[in-house]
Order: sequence, then structure tokens, then C-alpha cells
Amino acid sequence: MNKRIYNYSIHLLARQDYSEFKLKQKLRSKKDNLPHEVDEVILELKAKGLLKEESYKRLFIRKWMMKGESEDKIKKRGAMEKLEFDAEEFRVIEIELGFTDEDSIEKLIHKKLRSKEIPKDFAAKNKLRDKVLRFLISKGHRFEESKKALNQFLNAQS
Repeated sequence: MNKRIYNYSIHLLARQDYSEFKLKQKLRSKKDNLPHEVDEVILELKAKGLLKEESYKRLFIRKWMMKGESEDKIKKRGAMEKLEFDAEEFRVIEIELGFTDEDSIEKLIHKKLRSKEIPKDFAAKNKLRDKVLRFLISKGHRFEESKKALNQFLNAQS
């Protein structure tokens, strides 16, 4: 096992959590690190319990949930890092954080409209509604759920 790569890995892991995939990518990006040496170091880190995939997955879910992302979008982001989630992991984090996807939608609506005055003009109101709806969809929330929550918010403001 290459001690230089191992020590660098420890240095990286001391600063933040990494998934196995991300750490491999980072180590392999160094031109003088050989792939088989990187694989040896990864195996050693896993054997010593220093590379904690479960812990990383929990932090990953938590981070994106706090930013208002939907469960589906988080799963897609995770798939890019070769992470697989089950529904139970999301439920545990939801309980921990104290909010669900619906709560997240409401929070995003309030965030987007907190400093805006809701226009009385029909066209201007629809333009604002469409803008907020696009924002919610960009976070991965379903159209119907987003539209329903947004309409409830706007009707309560009127």
C-alpha cells in the first residue's frame, strides 16, 4: 500500500466526508497515483472504518433536503456519485429535520415570495405564479403538488 496516497486520503477525510466513488475520483485525478494503489488504499480505509458510506449518504440527503430539493432529485444527484438510497433513509431524515416534501414546498414558496408584494393585476399575478412554479419544479417537486401549494398560498394572501 502506498503510504503517500493513504496519508493524503486521511487528510481529505479529516476535512469532509467522501463517498467511495468521489474519493476514488479525487485520488485518481492525481497524475502519479496508480489505479491499483488507489484501490488498495480505499480497501484499507474501509477495513479501518474510516470511509463511512452510510454517514456520507445521510449528510448528502440532509444537505439537499435543507436546500429544498425533492426526494427524486436527490436520488438523481446521488446516482451521479454511484449512491443508492432507499425510502427509509429519507423518512429518517425527514423525521430528524421535522419536515416533509410538502413542508419543503411551502418553505420555498415563502422564501421566494417573502419580500414580494402579490400583484392584484391578473396578468402580473399569473406571471409571478408561473415564475415561482418554475422555481419549484427546478427543485424537483411535482407540478401538481407545487401548483396546489402555490395556489393555497396566493389565495391566503388575497
